[in-house]
Amino acid sequence: MRNLIIGTSGHVDHGKTEIVKALTGRNTDRLKEERERGISIVLGFAPLDLGDGVMAGMVDVPGHERFVKTMVSGSVGVDLALLVVAADEGVMPQTEEHFEVLRLLGVRDAVIAITKIDLVDDGLIGLVEEEIRNLVKGSAFEGAPVIRTSAVTGAGLGQLKETLSARALALGRRESADFFRMPIDRVWTRSGIGTIVTGTAWSGEVRKGAELVLEPGGKSVRVREVQSFEETLEAASAGMRTALALHGVRVSEVEAGMQALTPGVLSPASMLNAFVEVGRLSPGALRNRQRVRFHHAASEIIGRVVTLDGEGIARGSNGYIQLRLENPAVARRGDRFILRSYSPQRVIGGGKILDPDAPKLKANSAELVRERLKALDAGSAEDTVVACAASGGTAGFGIAALARYGLARGEAAGAVDALAQAGRIVSVEGRVFEQRIVSDTGRSLAAMIEAISAENKLSWGVDREELRERSSLRDGPLFDYLMEEGKRRCALFFKGGRVRSGSGERELSGADEKALGALEARVREAGNAFATKADLLAIVRDEKRLGSYLRILADRGSIVRISADGAMHAERYRELLEKVRARLLDGGALAIGDFKEMFGFSRKFAVPILEHLDKEGFTRREGDARKAGPKFI
Repeated sequence: MRNLIIGTSGHVDHGKTEIVKALTGRNTDRLKEERERGISIVLGFAPLDLGDGVMAGMVDVPGHERFVKTMVSGSVGVDLALLVVAADEGVMPQTEEHFEVLRLLGVRDAVIAITKIDLVDDGLIGLVEEEIRNLVKGSAFEGAPVIRTSAVTGAGLGQLKETLSARALALGRRESADFFRMPIDRVWTRSGIGTIVTGTAWSGEVRKGAELVLEPGGKSVRVREVQSFEETLEAASAGMRTALALHGVRVSEVEAGMQALTPGVLSPASMLNAFVEVGRLSPGALRNRQRVRFHHAASEIIGRVVTLDGEGIARGSNGYIQLRLENPAVARRGDRFILRSYSPQRVIGGGKILDPDAPKLKANSAELVRERLKALDAGSAEDTVVACAASGGTAGFGIAALARYGLARGEAAGAVDALAQAGRIVSVEGRVFEQRIVSDTGRSLAAMIEAISAENKLSWGVDREELRERSSLRDGPLFDYLMEEGKRRCALFFKGGRVRSGSGERELSGADEKALGALEARVREAGNAFATKADLLAIVRDEKRLGSYLRILADRGSIVRISADGAMHAERYRELLEKVRARLLDGGALAIGDFKEMFGFSRKFAVPILEHLDKEGFTRREGDARKAGPKFI
C-alpha cells in the first residue's frame, strides 16, 4: 500500500469540507462549534482510498484568515495539495495566502478543484479558471489539472478522484527505511488506554511495542497501540495519518508541536541556519533581527531572524539566515518552514532548514557559514558529508549525526566510504574529518614537536600526553590517528611514551658526547653502590642538563636510574640482580644486613637499591626481609 497526505487549501466557505465529505463520506468538522457556524476551526482528517494500492489521508484545513496558523500546521508535510476555489467567488485573499504557503513549503504537486459549479454558468467558471491559471503561473503548480466540481450534484467528483489517484502515483513513495518521525498535532487521553497522540508520519515506520522519544523534552515512551483512522494496525509508516497510544507519559506532559521519534537521532536546538524566500505577499522586506513566528512541523515558535550580511532581504528575494528561537525546535536538514510576522500576523516567506544545530553566527565567520550553507543547499550526500566534516573542525563530525542532515543510514555510509577512498575526508572511530583539516593539523603537530624539541635538544622528543594537551586535541580520536599515521609514514618516532619527528636519533655535539662519557665513567666507578646526584653534579653543574644526560645514558642502556638521586652502571646492575636472584631462589630471604654484607656498602645505598628492586618487581618486602618478586619467580 502506498500512503500519502493530501491537504486542502482555499478561502473560507469555498467548499473544502464539503468536497472532502463527498470524496470520503466523512464530515471532518468534528466540533459542535464548527457544525453550528459552518466553518472549520481545527484540522480535520479523513481516509481516501484512491485505488491501485494508494491510500490517502486527507487533511482539511480552516480557510478563515484567523486560522492561518492552523492551516500552516496542517500543510507542513503534505504530499499533494488540493487547492479549492469556489466558482461563485473566484480567487480570494485566503486563496492567494494558502497558495503562497503551499508554494513556500515546497509541496510537490497540486490538483485544483473549482467547486459550486451548480451555482453559476459556464462563462463565469471560465473566468475563474483564468484567474487560477494566473495565480499559479510560474510556480510548480503551473499546468496542474483544474477540475470543475459540485458536491451537491456530484459533477466532476469521479474525475477529481481519478486525477488525485494519477497524481499520487506519479509522486512515488516516501522513504520508509528511514528513522520514524511524527510531528504531533493532537493529544488526548482515553480511559483504559491512556495518552494518545496523532500526527502525520513523516518518515520511517512505527510498530506496536516500539520505544520512542518525545522531543523537545527527551521523554522516553513505549507504543501500546497503533491506529490509522480508527483501524488498529501492527505498524504505521511514512505518509499515514497515525494515532499512537503511549505508555510512560501523562497527557499533561505532551503538547501539540512535539515530535515522536526514533531515539538518538534528532535533538532540539534553538539556532538553525536556513535558506529563506521572502514571498510576494510579505508586507515588506525581511529585516535583520526581525521578530517572527516560525512554523515548522506542527509547532509555532517565536524567534528572530539574523541575516548573514546584516542586511534585510527584499520581497521576492532570497538568502541565508540564522533563526534564533525562544524555544527549541526539533529539525532536520531539508525540513520546510513558514515565517509569519509577529504582529500583525502575515505570511512573510518560507524556506528549508540547512543546518538544524548551528553555532551562533559571528560577523567574522559569515563567509565560511555561507559557503557551508551553499554546500548543504546543493543537496548531494557527498556535499553534505564534506560540509558537516568541515564544520566539525578538529573534533570531527559524528557519522550517526548525519541522519539529522537528511541522510539515511545506508546513504550516509556509502557517501562516507566513497569520500574516504577519494581522499576528501578521513573517517576515524565513527567521526569524519575534512582532509584539509587533517593535513593542516598534522603539519601543526610536527611543527610543535620540532619547536618543543628545540627548547631542549638533549631530550628525545616530546612527552606524548604533554603534546596532546598543548595541541588542544584532548578530546576526539584525531590526535591518536595522526600519531599512528605519522608512524606509518615514518615521519614520527616513538619511545617510552615520547614522540619525535624527522629522525629517531638524537643529534649530539662533541661536547655533549664528552660529558656523557665522563658521567658514565663516574657511574662505573661507583661499583656495586651508585653514583649520587652530588657526585654527578661535580661533573655537570647544570641540574636540568644533568637530568637530560642521565636520560640519554639510560636510553642507551648504559646506566640504570636507582632513584631521583642516583644511578648505577648497567653492567654492575645486572651482576647485582644475578646475585640477588641466586640468594632468593627456592624461598630464600634477604635482610638489609645480609644485603649490605653481600655487596659491601652502607645502609645509605642498601635501602634505596632494595626499594628500587621492590618497585621493579624483582623483590617483595615481607616484614624486614625481601623474598623473590614476580620477575624472579
